[in-house]
Amino acid sequence: MKAVTMQDVADRAGVSPKTVSRVVNNEPRVSESTRKKIQKVIDELSFQPNKSAQSLAADRSLLIGLLYDNPSSTYVVDLQAGVLGVCHKFGYGLVIHPCENDSPELIQRLRELLDSSRMDGLILTPPMTENQELLDFLVSSGTPYVLISPLDNSQSELSVSVDDSVITQQAIQSLIDFGHRRIGFITGVRKRSGSEMRLLGYQQALEKNNISYDESLVVEGNFTFGSGVVAAQELLRHENPPTAIFASNDYMAAGVMKAALQLRISIPHELSLCGFDDTPVAGYMSPGLTTIRHPLERLASHAGELLIRQLKKHTQPFEA
Repeated sequence: MKAVTMQDVADRAGVSPKTVSRVVNNEPRVSESTRKKIQKVIDELSFQPNKSAQSLAADRSLLIGLLYDNPSSTYVVDLQAGVLGVCHKFGYGLVIHPCENDSPELIQRLRELLDSSRMDGLILTPPMTENQELLDFLVSSGTPYVLISPLDNSQSELSVSVDDSVITQQAIQSLIDFGHRRIGFITGVRKRSGSEMRLLGYQQALEKNNISYDESLVVEGNFTFGSGVVAAQELLRHENPPTAIFASNDYMAAGVMKAALQLRISIPHELSLCGFDDTPVAGYMSPGLTTIRHPLERLASHAGELLIRQLKKHTQPFEA
């Protein structure tokens, strides 16, 4: 069977091939009625654009990269889902690549990856958003990038984030309203945007309610289940233990639940617990975990669209 071409779509829709191309590439200067008419023909003919031809015509690879350094499969899946939806909308492909942010070979490996894949731009996630050597390399190599949840939004004109400090402050306020005055806090890896902003929200909530900040009630974890267990044991064996614990992600909250069980401390009767991220693990726990939903998929979607629009130069850079 002969492959359907762009010319076939144009002939059926009664428009020029260039207009079809604009619709396929989600470009402007096409009226909504014409766009719908062409899309209907595309669906009827099951037309599939030739990615290689598009790439050659645009002198671009039509690929963007998503770089991450996070062991959580849920985290990666949410990122992927958010960016893939936007890639499909704009006709781009996605390269998902794990990285070791602390590796001395990171820059060289990234240089090789960019040379072999010809990716048009990158989306960076924490902690790579704080890697100044990496950011300097991308600038010097002329590689466009967008940051997701950087610690300092001034690092790039193109970044997306939510204010974790406000969200965390609201959660701590709820615990205070419930009567808690000694609230333990398990941070993630320090110097990462999420960890620092959530800790700031905790401190702000205490200050707002005239509760003294006690460093002995703040323990660092690394976003893993095991670190949650260790941190909770330290808090719950404190000479004056907390009556509530806030864990900076759900996996560490699950670790708190295990430690409480080992110490025969009943949740929620003797200890209140709150997590962060609203991952599937929260629904598997018993009793159910109170947690905060983090819109990671939406952030990834915004980052993808911000990068692609910049690459396609449809609009000037905008804040999301």
